Amino acid sequence: RAYERWPSRVSFHCGGRCISGPNWLALLGTTCLIVAPSAVLIGLVAEPLLEESVAFLVVAVVLPVFSVSMLLTAGCVDPGIIPRAAEPDEDWISGRLPRTKEVDYRGNKVLVRYNETCHFYQPPRAHHCSVIDECVDKFDHFCPWVGTTVGRRNYRFFLLFVFSTTALCVYSFACSAYLVKLQYESLQAQDDKATVWKALENEPAAIAVMAYSFIFIWFVGGLGGFHTYLVSTNQTTYENFRYSYNEDNRNPYTRGCLGNWAEVFCTPIPSSKCDFRRVVEEERLPGPEARAKETV
Repeated sequence: RAYERWPSRVSFHCGGRCISGPNWLALLGTTCLIVAPSAVLIGLVAEPLLEESVAFLVVAVVLPVFSVSMLLTAGCVDPGIIPRAAEPDEDWISGRLPRTKEVDYRGNKVLVRYNETCHFYQPPRAHHCSVIDECVDKFDHFCPWVGTTVGRRNYRFFLLFVFSTTALCVYSFACSAYLVKLQYESLQAQDDKATVWKALENEPAAIAVMAYSFIFIWFVGGLGGFHTYLVSTNQTTYENFRYSYNEDNRNPYTRGCLGNWAEVFCTPIPSSKCDFRRVVEEERLPGPEARAKETV
């Protein structure tokens, strides 16, 4: 099978059906960081709130399930790998090809670079990720929490993971605070001298969830805010740090705020350019016929 001899640092699982970065254990670690506190939230915070409404428990189950499912999807699909050519271009070897050239992209001139590792001119917005050693279409960044590169084919799932995890942190903090409030009111009904500290002592699980959520909400919330800006302006993380678009250096990819969001969430995810499970002949590597076309 092609995945058994694939020339890069990606990891394959389930017979080539799932693909991740070289440090795929990071994906399992991130999963545990969500599942463990969510179990406490469900069993020790949301369950006591059933007397108030069953919705507390339903949301406490749905949010982490959705978050983990988006995490695993983003971390286990082809991010948009562009197959490398089997041999270098003869014109490149002879020096007849320039290192960079301009191509037309939706009526705009953009600069593309020749990829010496993969032996072709990278399509607009593509970039060679040094971590997985692959050229990735619409490269955004390599995410250590997801354990793989984020590109055109898994960016939507990455965003949903970040946004849902942010919502989970906010919900966990709010539910825990509400449980402490109910505990305080219950103590007040029994003793007028009851204090908030006593209520906190009676709900250690809620305090633990609140502290945990408060810490992580700054990270995932900040990340969510940053990517909200990137989607609104149709930039990738790589482009934002490298090109710094402004009035003098306009972004050739933007379609307007609504159009940019529609491009991410309302357009079909392109099929993988790689058939990792195909049967290959001995000593045969991905050839020029698999070379990706420029995305226009």
